Amino acid sequence: MRGYLSYLIFVYLVLSVQAVVFKGAKPDLVLVLVCYYTLTFGRPKGILFGITAGLIMDSASGFLLGPNIISKSLAAFFIGSFRENLFHWNVYVNTLLVAFLSIIDALWIYVCFGVFSDISFVNRSWGVSITGILFTIAAALLAFPFLNPQRKSETAF
Repeated sequence: MRGYLSYLIFVYLVLSVQAVVFKGAKPDLVLVLVCYYTLTFGRPKGILFGITAGLIMDSASGFLLGPNIISKSLAAFFIGSFRENLFHWNVYVNTLLVAFLSIIDALWIYVCFGVFSDISFVNRSWGVSITGILFTIAAALLAFPFLNPQRKSETAF
C-alpha cells in the first residue's frame, strides 16, 4: 500500500511537471509510469493503478469520468498480459510496447473526445500527437534503466 500511495503522489508530480515544462506536444509520462508499475507489481495491481492514474488525469483536465481511465487501465492490462507471456523483458520490447500503447492511447482519446464531447479534432494537425508519441517513447527509453523490474542484471540491453 505504501508503494501504491508513493506512485500516486508521483502521478501528481508528473502531471505538474508536464504542465509546467512542456508546451504544445507533451509526453504521456503517466502512461510510462503505469507501464512500469504494472511490470513491477503485476497485472491486477497495475490495472487498479491505471484506473486511479487515469482518474487523476481526467479530474486534472476537468472531466470526472474521461477517456484516460479506460486507456490507462487497458495499457496496464496489455502490459501485464504481454509480460506474463514473455520470458525476457528488455529495452527493445519495452520501447515497442510503449510506442504501440501511445498510439492506441492517442487514438482512443481522439475517438472519445470526438464522440462524447464538443471537442473536435477534425482540423487538428496530427503533428502534435505524433510529437507527443515520440516524446513518450523517449521518456520510456530514459526511464528504463531506473524503473526496469529486472535491474539486477548488469545492463539494460
